[in-house]
Amino acid sequence: MRVVVFSERLAPPFDEGIKNVTYNLLRRLRQEHVVMGLTTAGADIPELGVQDIPHMNRLLVNGQLAALLREFRPERICYVPTASMTLFSFIRAWVLGRYVPGTPVTMVALQPRRQGALARRLVPHIAPARVIVQSRASADLLAYLGPRVRFVPAGVDTKRFRPISPAERETLRRKYGLRTSRPIALHVGHIHAGRNVGVLEALQRAGVVQALLVGSTSTRQDAELAHQLQRAGVWVLAEYLPAVEEMYQLADLYLFPPAPDMPAERTPAIEMPLSVLEAMACDLPVASTRFGGLPALFPEGAGMRYVDDAWDEEAWVRAVQAALADGAGHTRQRVLPFGWDRFVTAVLGLGEG
Repeated sequence: MRVVVFSERLAPPFDEGIKNVTYNLLRRLRQEHVVMGLTTAGADIPELGVQDIPHMNRLLVNGQLAALLREFRPERICYVPTASMTLFSFIRAWVLGRYVPGTPVTMVALQPRRQGALARRLVPHIAPARVIVQSRASADLLAYLGPRVRFVPAGVDTKRFRPISPAERETLRRKYGLRTSRPIALHVGHIHAGRNVGVLEALQRAGVVQALLVGSTSTRQDAELAHQLQRAGVWVLAEYLPAVEEMYQLADLYLFPPAPDMPAERTPAIEMPLSVLEAMACDLPVASTRFGGLPALFPEGAGMRYVDDAWDEEAWVRAVQAALADGAGHTRQRVLPFGWDRFVTAVLGLGEG
């Protein structure tokens, strides 16, 4: 099948949710299909077959884009908007489809957005063939589009992200100079207050764990916050780590502290956080808020402990202690059904009808 994948601002490193999903989508599609990747305000990425088209306007009305699509003759178009399910994202998806009439378009909406009265009136007339979302709440927001909307969680590479032996874990800790008698609690993500990473400082001060924060380099980092965490004893790694799976493999616990009730425009992560899936694939116990699509997919139980109030430090201590008591061995089996193949099948609309 001939497939086009379009996403704005696509460029290495792929250590942020929207870019990471797009990267894995391209990587997996290229194993079985003829794929053309396109971006704007990003970069050419030859190894993924991605071409950057600079100076494109907000509506994607662009002669070069139109010519590339018509020459390629795609059988499917997938659009992964950085703005998620805004009215303008739906308009852009419609424009992409108009360049190659009759080609089904899939829009992958990774974060929630308000649906105003204008969107509710206009979007049903221009919506793509399918819209994939990352939580039931987002599916409910788009319920007016009927069966075109599907909740299909993003995937995880269970070969790359896998558990290792205790001896291998110690080797990794020596490799990175991370030696401690406390359990290591890891968080991977943006270093800014909206991510609620202050929880790591609270847990560090409580003496429950040795907190480790691996910061994304794709977003602006709050240097003062990073210094504050370091002064409290939190280990902060703020550089890009190509082998990020080793961070999960050397840890004892994964933390996901972002508040789930932030305004839609300030959502601190995609609704199906890839870092949580990656931690689970490494068989780590997880302490998390009830964020996005996580609770619907992974009900609370051994290895998965939820905190109802993201700002309650004592609740975090209790959740972390419970998760550590659960230990490893519970989460990998729960995440194995959610590989990238399932996601790609949904994007292509295979097996529908």
